[in-house]
Amino acid sequence: MKSKYFIIALFIGFGGLLSFVSSPLGGGKCTGDQEYAIGLTMLDKYKLIKDYRVSLKGGNPEKPPTDSYMISLKAGLKYRLIPISNPNNKTKMIMSIYLNEQKTVLLATSFNKVTGKHYPKIDFNCRTTGTFYLFYEFDSAEKGCGVGMFSVEN
Repeated sequence: MKSKYFIIALFIGFGGLLSFVSSPLGGGKCTGDQEYAIGLTMLDKYKLIKDYRVSLKGGNPEKPPTDSYMISLKAGLKYRLIPISNPNNKTKMIMSIYLNEQKTVLLATSFNKVTGKHYPKIDFNCRTTGTFYLFYEFDSAEKGCGVGMFSVEN
């Protein structure tokens, strides 16, 4: 009878160890759940439109790997961008809105290349209704994961 309890306890302990190893804090996969919870606290008077789970492999800094999404914005509305990096990343996630897919006209970004400063959130006043492009990348083309939140002011 004691051996049954020992085996059950062993399986429970092993399962707990596996869940720790696969959690973001344990160095395993990035689910985005922890980052999402942090982002929700940063919305304030904004309404969440969409969250994006981002996971990128490292690459060349001349042409860093990116994830991009088409978004529709309406003139006169104020939008908030919130990039939340996984704490295990070497660098921070950068979230930017561009006028087009070729990234020729930058409208808003969470990273200032001149100063090297990352911003935890960006409030963007839209002046033109249209379709724009939301890009995600990591500083220095490092690999990383996180969650980007796109919201509009209530």
